[in-house]
Amino acid sequence: MACEEEVNKLKEQVTCALCGLLFKDPVTMGCGHTSCKECVAKLVVTKDGKVTCPTCSNDCSPIDIVDNELAAKLVETLKKILELSPSESNFCEKHNLPYTVFCLDDMQLMCDKTAKEHPNCRTIPIKEAAERFKNDVIDFLFPPPMPPPSLQKANLCLADSRQALGRREEKLQQALEFLEKQAKENAGRDEQMNLVDLKNQGDVVREKIENAFNALRKFLEKEQVTIQGQVEMQEEHFLQQLEESTTQSGVNPVTVDHLISDIKKKLPQEDIPLLKNIGTIFDKSGNLLKKPKELPIDLSQGGFNVPLQYAVWKRMFKHIEPVPMLLTLDPLTANAHLILSGDGTEVKVGEKQEDIPDNPERFSRWLSVLGSEGFSSGRHSWEVDVDESTVWQLGVAKASVPRKRGFAPFHWQESRKFFTPEPQAGVWALALQDGDYTALTSPPIELQIKDKLRRVGVFLDYSAGQVSFYNADDVSHLYTFKDTFTETIFPYFYIAHKGDTLKLITLGL
Repeated sequence: MACEEEVNKLKEQVTCALCGLLFKDPVTMGCGHTSCKECVAKLVVTKDGKVTCPTCSNDCSPIDIVDNELAAKLVETLKKILELSPSESNFCEKHNLPYTVFCLDDMQLMCDKTAKEHPNCRTIPIKEAAERFKNDVIDFLFPPPMPPPSLQKANLCLADSRQALGRREEKLQQALEFLEKQAKENAGRDEQMNLVDLKNQGDVVREKIENAFNALRKFLEKEQVTIQGQVEMQEEHFLQQLEESTTQSGVNPVTVDHLISDIKKKLPQEDIPLLKNIGTIFDKSGNLLKKPKELPIDLSQGGFNVPLQYAVWKRMFKHIEPVPMLLTLDPLTANAHLILSGDGTEVKVGEKQEDIPDNPERFSRWLSVLGSEGFSSGRHSWEVDVDESTVWQLGVAKASVPRKRGFAPFHWQESRKFFTPEPQAGVWALALQDGDYTALTSPPIELQIKDKLRRVGVFLDYSAGQVSFYNADDVSHLYTFKDTFTETIFPYFYIAHKGDTLKLITLGL
């Protein structure tokens, strides 16, 4: 094998003067010096249409630049000598110098030049670092028992002997075999665990959906049976009234038919016979053909001529949990620039700061307000009309959210000294800023929402640690935060522009 000195000389000859690395697609200029093709292409072309050689500073014409196949072969040969690959080298990529030390602070190899650039780093020779690593691996996988004091000195001597070195290498080999065995056993285990976890989550979601629809189906089936029973009762009532009316009028279909037949027979008789029996005919017809009592027989007027589905839908709300609730805003938390409506369901930015006390609960620097009611358990939902606001944030905040410190809007990333509404600060919210909808994570996530949001719904599941947002117009999902709640959570609102308004809404049922 070539000696190190000769290898270094060869390496210098096939190193580019521009990038300091081994030649890549080497080309030779008119002056005879060689560089990487890509590096030469980046050279500035003078007004004369020439480039300056980085080695000798002579001007060369681009047409005199040719590929250097010999230099390319020398690079390949050098790589084979050093047993290197294009992506792995024993030389520092930055300075193209061999590694000489190992940095204990950054846990990486360094050349002498890099070590000088980092004088405060703790460095040790590469061989010493490798020995330390081997010992650490062995001690981690096979921790040795603590030797008695009388044997410690002997063990130290033994550690310096060749026999101890061989034993250490044997243990390292055992450690490698152990790791390889573990790797084979664990192959695919992570993927399998992910599949199992995904299936378990799917089962939970499917069970939740099935339970929800089963509850609705049972309710609808019960409603159907109840309403059909009411129809049948109304029908029975009308039938009973008809029977009573028929009994009172004395009308019998058979008797009436006989009377009609008798009249038809007597009408053709002579005058005297006809007149003899005329009284009987009138008596019979008068008794039998009394006008029956008129009855309002119309089932559609029996309490069922209403929007049936709407009526059932309203009653269904008693069986849905949670139904969007009507919140009110807490005036003690509202920033002095905010104006709340008399019923506490609407907030807007005023023309000037209100003259109100700066109590501990009040937001002093941020145009925010909290809901009057906090939640420490259960599932809760509310909806907000955001149609008349151009900049807003809404969601939930923990009770200890900062009220007095300087606040920074979520898009001021450089103002980290201020409070920023994000989960780390105890705020889980959605925002509209500059026409973009954003989930206020850290960093914020821009949501791909095409149409303007008119109403936004917030769904809090305290025990599950979830805050979900949805488009209240079609109940389509927007974003879900997942966290762990340890204190009371309050509805959170923010608006910024004068004239902007947020309205808390309910279905009013």
